[in-house]
Amino acid sequence: MCVKQFFLALVLCLTTALSAQAAPLTARQTAEEGASRILALLNDPAFRNPETKMAVRQKIEQEVLTLFDFEEFATRTVGPSWRKFTPQQKEDFKTAFTDLLRNTYVDTLDSYNGEKVEFTGETSSNNGKRVEVQMNFLARQVHPVAFRMLEKNARWVVYDVLIEGISMIKNYRDQFRDILSKGDPQTLIERVRAKAEEQKNKKQKDAEK
Repeated sequence: MCVKQFFLALVLCLTTALSAQAAPLTARQTAEEGASRILALLNDPAFRNPETKMAVRQKIEQEVLTLFDFEEFATRTVGPSWRKFTPQQKEDFKTAFTDLLRNTYVDTLDSYNGEKVEFTGETSSNNGKRVEVQMNFLARQVHPVAFRMLEKNARWVVYDVLIEGISMIKNYRDQFRDILSKGDPQTLIERVRAKAEEQKNKKQKDAEK
């Protein structure tokens, strides 16, 4: 499995812990505490026990669905075209995109094998409302990663993730921009739904092997 894909799965889980934290922790403190809690969960023997693994996986998945700020993420991923979406289309897109991320990445956490996260620094905007927290993902090689975080409703949330310099939001935005240039918001929603369903079916087939 691609290291980038695995780390993105781990990042999604880390950011659920980040979303749950509130001020007055700094962005870096929030990230470090979130990483510590999630890595402890991944290292829990229950995650390796076939009888208890599903319960742990469901807990991780529910945290992703409940705590990740998908509205912020969806808005930034779609970009300026977001204002063309109706309120219902915005909700439908967030649901479809959440399913896509869950079906694409959460199962790759099965490949976790004790990898570590080392925090290395941070940079802040002039007004202190946005912070980029840098870290290294320590596997067989060192992979630089950064959380772009903002202060929203008195808490720190992640609104973008950079893996080896590649923005997660930009990656999806480029794909979605192409779809929206040829269609309307409903077209994008249907494409994302179809991709999420494709990933779900792929997981089921892999599980049956």
